[in-house]
Amino acid sequence: TSADYALLAQGGLLVPNLTTGTRFAGPEESKVYELGVKGAYSDFAFNVAIFDQTIEGFQSNIFTGTGFALANAGEQSTQGLELDAQWNATDNLLLSFAGTFLDPVYDSFEESASGDISGQKPYGIPDVSTSTSATYTFDVKTYDAFVRADWQYESPSDYFDEPANQALIGDEKEVSTFNASAGLTTESGLSFTLWGRNIFDDEYITVAFPAVAQAGSISGY
Repeated sequence: TSADYALLAQGGLLVPNLTTGTRFAGPEESKVYELGVKGAYSDFAFNVAIFDQTIEGFQSNIFTGTGFALANAGEQSTQGLELDAQWNATDNLLLSFAGTFLDPVYDSFEESASGDISGQKPYGIPDVSTSTSATYTFDVKTYDAFVRADWQYESPSDYFDEPANQALIGDEKEVSTFNASAGLTTESGLSFTLWGRNIFDDEYITVAFPAVAQAGSISGY
């Protein structure tokens, strides 16, 4: 608050990039309603849950290029579904799937670092995130062996809440990464594993942010 800012000034505790509204935020208050079901059978198991989460005073902390802007949204909500399942398709083949499906929105955020973004989807949250894998086990003479492949997927999501910065980067984060591995274990318990990560060279920017003190520039890695 302004009163807190004044007290910091009296105590000589201010720093050059500290201004009212950039380092002060109130607490978050959240409500979550969730309903789920799970089951396990001889060759199949699953968990499913739907939920509705509302956060009053959602804390948003954004690097603006010259400092961090910490602010409370009026309200941010997310409805979603979580699912995971495993199926022993044969005695040797195990198929697994896990997924999260989200519908997030700023119900009210009039004083964000990007202005009024009420009704906008928060950045960095994919609508769909999934992990799919297949594992095949077999014997090689006296060795226990396996081969495994998995696919990690995230649907496109923005890098910024600020429309101007998002337009500047001109791209969304989307993940579609394939991995594979194979291995064997000897009778004495010694294991050997060979694996390949991101075998199809999926490329994306993990994090993007305004360049330090360079208006109109974006940095990322």
